[in-house]
Parts: sequence; structure tokens; C-alpha cells
Amino acid sequence: MRKNVVFVLVLVLVMATMGFAAGAAEEEVFPSREISLYIGFAAGGGTDVLGRRIAENMEPELGVPIVIDNRPGAGALVANQQVANARPDGYTLSLLLGNQFLQKHYKEADAWIDPLEDVTLIGVFNRDAWGIAVPSDAPYDTFDEFVRYARANPGIQVGSGPPGTLYYWTWQAVIAETGIDLTIVPYDGTAQSLAAAAGEEVAAAGAGPGEAASLMDGGLVKMIGVAADERIDAFPDIPTFAEQGFDIVVGPWRAIVGPPGMPDDVVQTLANALETAYYSDAFQDFIRENGHGAFFRGPGEDGRAFFEAEDRFFYSLMAAQGQAR
Repeated sequence: MRKNVVFVLVLVLVMATMGFAAGAAEEEVFPSREISLYIGFAAGGGTDVLGRRIAENMEPELGVPIVIDNRPGAGALVANQQVANARPDGYTLSLLLGNQFLQKHYKEADAWIDPLEDVTLIGVFNRDAWGIAVPSDAPYDTFDEFVRYARANPGIQVGSGPPGTLYYWTWQAVIAETGIDLTIVPYDGTAQSLAAAAGEEVAAAGAGPGEAASLMDGGLVKMIGVAADERIDAFPDIPTFAEQGFDIVVGPWRAIVGPPGMPDDVVQTLANALETAYYSDAFQDFIRENGHGAFFRGPGEDGRAFFEAEDRFFYSLMAAQGQAR
């Protein structure tokens, strides 16, 4: 009788252990719950829209929802600091832009992260050309005319993103290239800056054509130039700055990153989902129709090389203006 009791107890213990092991194995499958994606800009702007669209196309591959959490502030630094300090389990991600390289080298920045060390690259999925949108009835239709107007009216106001963003510092590059006197008015995001231009609160706003497309369609703003090597297919009527005699080629890109120290298999799962989402017909149609730049780099050597090149570029941008730390 005692032997039977002992056997039953051993059997129960073995079954419990197997059940625990099976439960643990199931827990280890990634992903098994929703993923948070922090976006460091207000809802409705170009970065927010692109982030939401790529996330939508990643969800079928991952099998879990990706929940967007907008955390505007300090040129996306607030959002990316959340991720830099999060658990490296793959459930907390953020959108990272060149702003973080800019802040890293900007001597006036009070805080920053180093994208080469403080986050894990999942992949870069877009690169746009910066441009200038102006009120539809503005007395200038080209960038050259805008420059001449600004020379005749020193101190005119132009809208930008926060001071720690590329959309702010590109205006500084315009000032350096043209010698005009502008008053840069920072907003929380591109959507607010464009709205200010549409409402004639500012003489111009920095934005990509895709970001300004709805306002252009509504006849509220017009684009007078883009900082690209060549005209954008979706907006063939917008000339480049180079065509108009000004050497300005720069633009924002977007990447998905996670905390430092993420396991390789988790990084690869997310990277595979991002790549599949990027090359999906739905996302490709979206970026083409909205004039966004097609660009992809994964988390391997090509992605690392891209980040290192951007690091050098932003240091040069700051150094040229005497603002590098």
C-alpha cells in the first residue's frame, strides 16, 4: 500500500514538473503579448503616420498587436530614453530618427542617447527628403523667390520641429547656405508646423512633401522645393533646391530600435517582421502614393554602416555651425 502511495506521489510530482516545464517553454515563445512602440512626436505628423503604418503591417507577421504610444518631447529623446532604459525583452520599441545623432553631437543638448551604443537597431524603413511648405497665397512660388523675399524682410518666422530635431537644424543649414535672416519657431511636431503655415502664422514650414500632401491637396499650402538629389516621383512638379542653385540635400529617416542587450533571436524575429512589412504591397503602395522615400537597412552590417555614416554626417553638420560638443 505504501509503495502505491509513493508511486502516486512521484507520478504527480513528475506530471507537475512536466507541466511547469511546458508552461515555461510556452512563456519563452516570442512574442506572446502586445508590443509597445513609442513615437516621440504628436499624432498626425509624418513620423507618427509612417510608424503606425509599418506597425500595422508587422502585426500579421508577429501575431500580436503593436500598441502606439505617442510621447512627444525633446525631439523624440523622451520616447527613446524610455526604450534605452527598458527591459531588453523585445516588448518595448521606439522610432528613432537622425535627431538622436544630432543631439549626441550638439553641445547645447542637456541630454541625449548614443544610437550606436544605447539602443539595438531592428531596421531602418524609410528616408525622406526635407522640403519647404508655404501658405498657398504667399508671394513666392520658388525657393529662390523665398530667399529674395526673406532678404527684403529680415526676421520672418518659419516653423520647425523642436530645437533638438533635424527639422529645426535644417533651417540653420538654409540660413548658412543663403545668408538670410530667419526667426525659427519650434512646434511639437510637423503637423503643427504645417498647420501654422496653412494658417499664415509663419511664412514657411519645413516638411516632407508626403507630410504636406493633404494640405497641398486642399489648396492650403504649396511646396517650393525639396532637399533631394532629384525630384520625387510622386511630386514631379516640386523642384529640388539644387535645381534652383542651392546645395541643400538632407532629409529625415525612420528606424525601429529596442533596448540595448536584446537577445539575437528576438532581434531577428522583429527584424524579419519589419522587412516583410516594408516589402509588402500595402506599405510600398503607401510610401509611393504619399511621396515617402523607399529605403531599408536591416540590423546587420549594412544597418550598422548606415548608422555610423549618419553619426559622421551629424557631427559635421554641428561642427560646421560651431555647435559640436
